[in-house]
Amino acid sequence: MKIFYFVFSALILVLAGCQNSNNTPNANEETQVVVDSIGRQVTLPKPVTRAVIANGYNLELVNAIGAIDTIVGVDYITFGDIDAYGRYFSEDSIIGMDASELNYEKIIELNPQVLILTGNGTWQDAEEKLAPFGIKVLVLNAYYTSEFRENWALAGKVFGKEIEASEYIDYFDEKLAYIQEQLKDVPKKTLYYEYKHMGNTTIPGDYFYNMVIYAGAQNIFDDAINVEIDPEIVVLRNPEYIVRVGTDNLSGRYVPPTLEEFQRRKDEIIRRPGWDEIQAVKNDRILLLSHYTQGAASKLVGTMYIAKFLYPEHLPDLNPEEVFKTWLERFQKFPYIKGHTVPAFPLDNPPDSQKDS
Repeated sequence: MKIFYFVFSALILVLAGCQNSNNTPNANEETQVVVDSIGRQVTLPKPVTRAVIANGYNLELVNAIGAIDTIVGVDYITFGDIDAYGRYFSEDSIIGMDASELNYEKIIELNPQVLILTGNGTWQDAEEKLAPFGIKVLVLNAYYTSEFRENWALAGKVFGKEIEASEYIDYFDEKLAYIQEQLKDVPKKTLYYEYKHMGNTTIPGDYFYNMVIYAGAQNIFDDAINVEIDPEIVVLRNPEYIVRVGTDNLSGRYVPPTLEEFQRRKDEIIRRPGWDEIQAVKNDRILLLSHYTQGAASKLVGTMYIAKFLYPEHLPDLNPEEVFKTWLERFQKFPYIKGHTVPAFPLDNPPDSQKDS
């Protein structure tokens, strides 16, 4: 390990000596100071025109404001969704496995103005290694639903896309305000949320918590201190609804799981010991979401599906499938693709009075 570090350090010095001065500010270059997701002040070109990025939530954000053409490198996990990003990136664009495992030599080779990471990545290490090359490090935590306004405003400023960022914020603010207004006097329905595997739920402070709360649900594990819970306690707390996202071996992908895969997930829930006595199972109130759709727009799309599933009679004007379609076509510039939820949500969304006619 010491030998590797010595060799890498020597390589850094050599590359620094050979690096061109594209990232070195000059007197004629306009700059801006931004405050990132963890409160750091970072000086960047105004606007940024060449960046590398890690984490799919962050890339979706940048794509949503129309700045994906400035991204010259992504992490392997994000790149793995070839159906979504194959037209933008190649294997030569990969800057590491994810935000915590980066290939600094590749980043230096791509010569970006900034590396955009998440707060749970190795941003301190990245800052130290990339500073000699004039490559800045910006922390952006797009996976936090409650911070979507600040994150989109930050990205808009960084890339000179303030108008586009405001349009995005306004679109989802309107949806959230509608949910809040319609449900303000409605008793909360109890919900068990499960992520990828049995017993993995969400609690206050967790990445998925506010997605559930914004939907107007009463999370049955509001009082838990660990996301890993005993499945027997779910039986005891007897939720009215269950939302299950993804599986152990499947992350977010633009192309949805098959109906057979969704059915296997549902069957696995129903067969758990004692779970046939849970209200949600008895009444078939189980919502299955793909990882991709629940995570879209900092999980705001997931919020829309959950809210509509729990309170359809109170949210007649909310159409989560239309929101998802808008997210894909307008904000991601991807063709709409259905099949990301079970049960499916129709696009036409007729008024309640017409649904049984």
